[in-house]
Amino acid sequence: MLQTLKGKYRWLPPLLLVALGCALRLAALGSLPWGLNQDEASAGYEAWALLTSGVDRCGDSWPVLFTAWGSGQNVLMSYLAIPFVALFGLSELTVRLPNAIFGCLTLPLFWLFARRARGEGFGLTALLLLAVNPWHIMMSRWGLESNLLPFFLLAGVCLTARAARRPWALVGAAACFAVSLYAYGTAFFFLAPFLVMAVIWLRRGLRPAPFFTALAVFLVIALPITACQAINALGGEEMRILGVTLPKLTEGRQAATSILGGGGWSAAKENFGTFWRILRTGSDGMIWNSLPRWWSGLFWFFGLPTAALGLFAAVMERRDRPGERPMLLALAAALLCAFLIRGNVNRLNMAWLPILYLSARGCHLIFRLLRDWSALPVAGILVLCILFCRDYGQTFAKNVNFFPGLGPAIEYAASLDPETVYITDYVNQPYIFALFYTQTPPARFTASVEYRDENAAFRRVERFDGFEFRDPEAAELRILPAWDAEGEVLFASGHYAVCAPGDGE
Repeated sequence: MLQTLKGKYRWLPPLLLVALGCALRLAALGSLPWGLNQDEASAGYEAWALLTSGVDRCGDSWPVLFTAWGSGQNVLMSYLAIPFVALFGLSELTVRLPNAIFGCLTLPLFWLFARRARGEGFGLTALLLLAVNPWHIMMSRWGLESNLLPFFLLAGVCLTARAARRPWALVGAAACFAVSLYAYGTAFFFLAPFLVMAVIWLRRGLRPAPFFTALAVFLVIALPITACQAINALGGEEMRILGVTLPKLTEGRQAATSILGGGGWSAAKENFGTFWRILRTGSDGMIWNSLPRWWSGLFWFFGLPTAALGLFAAVMERRDRPGERPMLLALAAALLCAFLIRGNVNRLNMAWLPILYLSARGCHLIFRLLRDWSALPVAGILVLCILFCRDYGQTFAKNVNFFPGLGPAIEYAASLDPETVYITDYVNQPYIFALFYTQTPPARFTASVEYRDENAAFRRVERFDGFEFRDPEAAELRILPAWDAEGEVLFASGHYAVCAPGDGE
């Protein structure tokens, strides 16, 4: 079993584990992964646009949901990035800092919950598993806006547990849950069953004042995004209230990513089958969500068996532990979401912390049985972490999904002040990278943008303000994949080259 220290050294083990976890999430954050994913570039540009002009790239003032590609993008990460962009400028680092910081804050929060639920030793076991967990390290290191959801749900779960003895903690829980709706739309699916179960569980200790205060806080914070989702679900029109925009999207994402798109029970079974496959294999096939290696995946090779052991222990335990119950309710709500959501790792990210908690229960049981020999599996976990870090570094120093070298190529091409820069459509949504790296004001973008199909769910931009996004046979200046470079190569970085007409034309 992980040993705890007494007296003034009591806080040393959790402090060291938190420090280790923070280092794994923050080290070389701006350059690993090298480059940007299109969703990161979009969220970062929106933060810069709101900071400098008060509107997003579609001209909407302070929206509760970005129109972005057409079918929407969640706003919370961009709003949280604004202070970092204001202080340090728009860059890969400032885009990723919100997720990394909240990933780090998840560590002590998870530890506090586990420690209050089952004691010091279990708290350290849970903290160790989260600090070196491959999925959580990876999701904390890139700026996908949905990756903020686990922190806010965990904060709400922790405060719900606290509310069993301190009823006013329910107000904080309500605020965290309401804010989570701006992190990722799947929170609507999670919160509906979880809040019902939580109220039923708390019913005997509920007092009118904290309950109705919490309800009011939740409704006030959640109303704008809920109204926006209703507008898009029911075919309403865009609204602007006190400078806040509730935009009309080209297509709602819920139908495309959940059972709301149709299919009934057959679709629900297929969704859960996808969830089970991800859980069993540790991967959804998308390398930026998890590395499909036996020493990594979501929870490594031992995560699912130890979670099954932890679930068995939870079912068989006769002693009621109020401090743990909200985590089990969160697991139940997440399993229900697995039927409702067409899953991948990030769409189902409300499930992974509760499952990791069960894995910690299973590991803690094993550590207690091994006693002094528990140092061996702990050492094994640290070795697996080293192997994962090596693999992660090798993979994301050059991963094509983050378009390494594209940013410097765009900056160099723009510095030449050409009439037009052509960027290859090999890049996914290349226009957002041009906006990000040139910091084109949103007013100039909206005045000059031409879409291939303005009503598409994922609108492709043909051109805007000196940029075109295609592969012409000849052009004044082109940005191409390095392996397809033609003519005179003026500049090369990573996977991309700036080419001018030359002998090869």
